[in-house]
Amino acid sequence: MPKPNLTSWGKREVVAPKTMMDRITTPQKYYGKMPYFSARGCASNTTNPRSGMALYKGQFVDVLWPAAKVKNFGFTTSPDGKYFIVPEDGIYHMHFQAATYGDKNRTTGNNINVYIEAENNAAGNGAIGELGVVIQQHVTTNYYHSTPVGVTEFLTKGTKLKAKVYLDGGAEGHWVISDGAVDTSFHVFMVAPSSEGWHYATPGPAPTMKPWADDEGLDEQRMNEQTTSQFNALENRARVTGRGVAFNWKGQREDKNAVTWAGIYRNSTRPGWLQEAEADPGWGAKTAVEIPWDGIYLVSVIGNARHSAQPIANVQYIYQVAIYDSGGAAAKPILLSQGGNARTDHESGQLISDVVFLKAGTKLNVRFWGANSATNWDSGRDGGSLGSPRWWNFAVTYLGRGTYGSGG
Repeated sequence: MPKPNLTSWGKREVVAPKTMMDRITTPQKYYGKMPYFSARGCASNTTNPRSGMALYKGQFVDVLWPAAKVKNFGFTTSPDGKYFIVPEDGIYHMHFQAATYGDKNRTTGNNINVYIEAENNAAGNGAIGELGVVIQQHVTTNYYHSTPVGVTEFLTKGTKLKAKVYLDGGAEGHWVISDGAVDTSFHVFMVAPSSEGWHYATPGPAPTMKPWADDEGLDEQRMNEQTTSQFNALENRARVTGRGVAFNWKGQREDKNAVTWAGIYRNSTRPGWLQEAEADPGWGAKTAVEIPWDGIYLVSVIGNARHSAQPIANVQYIYQVAIYDSGGAAAKPILLSQGGNARTDHESGQLISDVVFLKAGTKLNVRFWGANSATNWDSGRDGGSLGSPRWWNFAVTYLGRGTYGSGG
């Protein structure tokens, strides 16, 4: 079902069945069930050492999804089960997780790289290429290791989405991507349609819904507030994306530093609406995004980093990627993910993806911490002065009003 064309009520307009369908019933049906797909469990071409898709050292494997393991609405799947084709322009949230298994490992582990990639053969200005990547070291032989990656991006109609996995070029033994439904999965859903592109300006929050009174007359302002304006807010939710980080920091015992984003992109020209800001206590420009309204937000972060310390058998250097609200060094994180990096000069990453309540004025920022003072940490190779967008991505999307303790 294509996105309905929203029109407004006019002065002295007759409330006819067709206009009621066009402005109320059809939009309600559309926004009640927007495009999505959910693939749970990949194809299987081997049972050595476990059932799943075989991985080969130094090679990418495009994950295939059997039709019986896919549920979708709006999306179409390529005949080979590799691609999911975007049905219309919009903002989409994507999440891919791969569980891998190997029967031989090194003391410093093998890198497992998981990617979400977009190929765009259609006209449009949507995101394309490797939208996100997370690298983790699989360090335990004969056990599964789950690696997730997720992003929120603007995609155009016809874009082909796929998930892929890369196995370390130095890997030995036999390796697979598990075909279990709870192990390996790929999910994408539309957060909001956006027919005018990424920079299509948001109208902000929808007007407050008010009960109709028995003696109330119908006028165009009231009708638009209760119908068309509500749908307009759903069509183009306020959003911001940060891409690219470049840092090289000494390992710390406790201190956490706010990262600086090379580019911050938002779909509003109004001052204060998801505006870039400075994280407390003075980390500089483009270290935070200021939240404009109390409400529920979809927040996701990819952060990959590498260290310079010499490897030690069966030892990982601990690091954290975390999301903070306003406050200085003593502030507590809202969301945090911790991992370990066993390899010298190799990236290791974390994904944070959640829905949270945020207060207006919050200066949302991402901080990194890596142990210890014996090593340096940086934001990943090929970063240069702008950082590498695929290693670091920060997305915040306004979903709607909400307060703790109420259904507002």
